[in-house]
Amino acid sequence: MKKLGILQLAGAINENDPALLAYCRDYLQRLSQALGEELTVVDPDTFARQGLPVFFLASGGSASLFRDCYRCVEGPYILLTTAGWNSLPASMEILGFLQEQGLRGEILHGEPEEIAARLRELLQVIRARRRLAAMRLGVIGETQTLVSSRANPARLAENYGAQLVMLEIDELVDEYHKGGWQENEHTRTLQTRGYDPIEIEKALNVYGAVQRLIRKYDLQAVTVRCFDLLGRIGTTGCLALAILNAEGIPAACEGDTRSLLSMAVLHQLTGEPVFMANPSQLDRRQDEMVFAHCTLPLNMPRQYTLTTHFESGIGVALAADLDEGPVTVFKCDENGRFYVQDAWLQESMHRPDLCRTQLRIRLPEGTDYFTSRPIANHQMVCKGHWSKRICEFFGGSPV
Repeated sequence: MKKLGILQLAGAINENDPALLAYCRDYLQRLSQALGEELTVVDPDTFARQGLPVFFLASGGSASLFRDCYRCVEGPYILLTTAGWNSLPASMEILGFLQEQGLRGEILHGEPEEIAARLRELLQVIRARRRLAAMRLGVIGETQTLVSSRANPARLAENYGAQLVMLEIDELVDEYHKGGWQENEHTRTLQTRGYDPIEIEKALNVYGAVQRLIRKYDLQAVTVRCFDLLGRIGTTGCLALAILNAEGIPAACEGDTRSLLSMAVLHQLTGEPVFMANPSQLDRRQDEMVFAHCTLPLNMPRQYTLTTHFESGIGVALAADLDEGPVTVFKCDENGRFYVQDAWLQESMHRPDLCRTQLRIRLPEGTDYFTSRPIANHQMVCKGHWSKRICEFFGGSPV
């Protein structure tokens, strides 16, 4: 079982009371069981090295103790309370103090299951932030044609911790000509779909080439300026990106570094595969948008067929059908600006005049963002409703 260290504070009158200590042990044991992680009382030095600052206010009289030690960590400050020993009043005194300093804090109070659910959400956010900070994001040919999709590397590193690793598209082409790929369940399935074996071979060689560059440069996510491949090797990157995303490696199209960042953030926060798509048609009256692209994670749709890339008519793309239900639409940039909305997938479509996978999505909060303040073109879609967690991650409200 994982462990989460907490700093326990109790007033001088109560700190050695055997009844209080037994009460706290029982409380933390019940909360640990509900959380699925062991809450352990740690010393201040150990506490300061943790990512989530949970102060356990065991009794009243602890406000001054908090004031003397809270600067050892950065907020937001999590104030864990119990139903006894004047724990809640102490937390309210502390929260008032934090707000006077212009700092954020939050009181956790209630049944163990309720508190555990909130702690779990906070842990997901802090752990996603840590994973993202350690990521190397590969850019195999940054976009030259998209005018608002190039992330500033220094700002990205400053605000997220992740590093952009810039590579030339020529290196991918060289790797492609070496041929070969690592066989797995996805490649085996794709070879049984009855599609042109020559085209499948070419598309899988792109996958193998990207895969080798990922290993060579220790990349955890990647974007490819895939339109360059059309004339140079006569295929697309659609299938390669579909496999990589299914393997848990965020993989974006068109050398779009802002979408690469957005895919990495959304995947780390949710664990879900992410569809990078064009917002292709908007209906203000119905609060609907059609999102379309020629690739998506292989493990995202209910079913799919293989076809050609829409714009070029070559290569191997996916025309997919997804289950109707809750989805999240999201985009961010390197400066911390973000958009998110909990939405509903209404249907999968198969129009001949759009990219091959097409989703009609209802956006209950409206569509004004797309015409008045969009973060460039491409938007991210994943299954489930995650806007609350995403807002928690950014510490603010969407554009």
